[in-house]
Amino acid sequence: MLLFNPMNTIDNFSLKLNAMSVPVKVLSVIIAFLTPLTSIIHVILFLLFIDMFTSIYYQISQAIPTNSPFTTNVKLAFRIIESSKMRKTIEKMMFYVLALIVFYMFDLYILHISPETATSISAVTVTNISAALIAMVELTSITSNISKITGNPVFNRIAKIITKNINQKYNIDKED
Repeated sequence: MLLFNPMNTIDNFSLKLNAMSVPVKVLSVIIAFLTPLTSIIHVILFLLFIDMFTSIYYQISQAIPTNSPFTTNVKLAFRIIESSKMRKTIEKMMFYVLALIVFYMFDLYILHISPETATSISAVTVTNISAALIAMVELTSITSNISKITGNPVFNRIAKIITKNINQKYNIDKED
């Protein structure tokens, strides 16, 4: 007697698939298509959040006097965080992800560079180069913010080294 019957599993799966609504099916296809990009998207979003955090921290540290009471500090901190600046960060997130998806589709359908596995893409693709450039911009911003916060110019030097290494790796001229 079989404990596991593959036919029952296939029948159950097909019944569940037929029971799904059209939007759920479409969303499932989109998620499956974008699976190889998930690690790149997560890294870019993480860098954006760190950049936003360091920027807000620097702005708050510059605006709040050191001898003021805690309640005054909290009020001043909330005045510094503006919705227009948050909107810019959210817009950057959306457009960075959109750009990565477009570059991924370009790699896949125009250049015919398919993913190596279900969860990663090839090493040298337009998608990876664009992700490296986006990450370089965010890392430069993060190190610049940290340099301002700490007052230590070593982080500015780190940003210059990061920029120089990526420019050399991808043969990017300063005029590009």
